[in-house]
Amino acid sequence: MKLTLVPFAILRELLPESALEQEVPEGTTATQLMHLLAQAHPEAEGILRVTRLAHEDEYMGRETLLQDGAEYCLIPPVSGGRGQ
Repeated sequence: MKLTLVPFAILRELLPESALEQEVPEGTTATQLMHLLAQAHPEAEGILRVTRLAHEDEYMGRETLLQDGAEYCLIPPVSGGRGQ
């Protein structure tokens, strides 16, 4: 299957492209995708362990099966704002 992955926040800096084309076997889950990405991009492994996958404005469960031809967003945890 072929997926399009769009990284956000710090992942835009750590991954080589603003959108990645990723080939994965049929039946791949969100968790398995993150493991594949961490192997291919060891510099981003730590952040990929806590990154969520989103599709069509919704976060996906870690065991959700990915769909061929779909675009997924890689959303790392973010923090910020002002403390009180």
